[in-house]
Amino acid sequence: MTPFRKAREADREMRMNGTTELPIETVAARRIEPADGNIYVSDQANMVKTSRLNSGEQETLRNLIQGPVAAMAAEQLSGLLDAGLETDIRYKSVIAEMYERILAPDARIKDHLAFLDGEVRSSFKSNGNPVALPPTAMKVMLLEAVARELGKNWSCDAASFIDVTIASARLQAIAQALTTEAARDRSGSTAPFAVIFLPVDEQHSLMSYLTGALFQALGWQQQVVPHESLSEFEFAKVVTQADVVCIAWSTTYLKSNAIQLINNIRLYSSHKKLPIIAGGAATLDFINPLVEMGVDCICDSALSAVKTAESFYNLEKINHFAAQEGRDAKRRKSSIDRHSQ
Repeated sequence: MTPFRKAREADREMRMNGTTELPIETVAARRIEPADGNIYVSDQANMVKTSRLNSGEQETLRNLIQGPVAAMAAEQLSGLLDAGLETDIRYKSVIAEMYERILAPDARIKDHLAFLDGEVRSSFKSNGNPVALPPTAMKVMLLEAVARELGKNWSCDAASFIDVTIASARLQAIAQALTTEAARDRSGSTAPFAVIFLPVDEQHSLMSYLTGALFQALGWQQQVVPHESLSEFEFAKVVTQADVVCIAWSTTYLKSNAIQLINNIRLYSSHKKLPIIAGGAATLDFINPLVEMGVDCICDSALSAVKTAESFYNLEKINHFAAQEGRDAKRRKSSIDRHSQ
């Protein structure tokens, strides 16, 4: 019996018996299946701890994670959750013009913001809101598309180092301005909190700030945090407050720093199962250690990261509600039993 079928059989048996809690291996196996349109890299460390899977089944599952799942994760996840605007022909000309504006020598941040605002308003007027996102989120998505175009041109030597450096700095400044705009439009202390961590020595922070801006635009509170910028006490406090953590690193040279960051996150979130979402150019080179350390998902776009975080957050709310209902039911039953004696 395959690990997936074994998980299904265990799930069916528990439903027939009225059991509400799924064993660890059932949850992990179901995360890998794209039945709901989401592809997850599951917690292999938890999978190994259970006795329901023998060593052969564990190895089969590991091969699946390292093989087809790893290959699909970054390439297809954002396409399954939401493709970037660079794939939408309706925004092709806007992205191209924004790209040219970013590289213009006399470019100013307020001019870029005005251009984005006008284009998004015009797009909503002519196309409606085809991706069902707030205006500020659309602006962030356009910036991400420009950043991807910049990266593509850099990789094929169509953009110089100076162009990339200047454009990246400008895009990051615009992303931070949009974060402020979103925070002003969507204030509220009850919003979930996402932390985007950068490993020590990570120099490429643009995508992290774009992801943070999109979190803010979609109703979250967020903070982009270089690992070395916090004391141990401050780091522990931020992790304790977080509802989800994202990490990203751009080069394989930062592998050990990224591993240390994940270990520290797990250390200070041991009292709860804090979802960790990984991204960045270097992540696919380390699927196995990421899985073993409990990284829950790998994403290759800001929107896929936010949508995945929303799924984890909503699932946690459901689990918390169900657990509370169970405790209340036990108290009611205990009270009835006492009165009947």
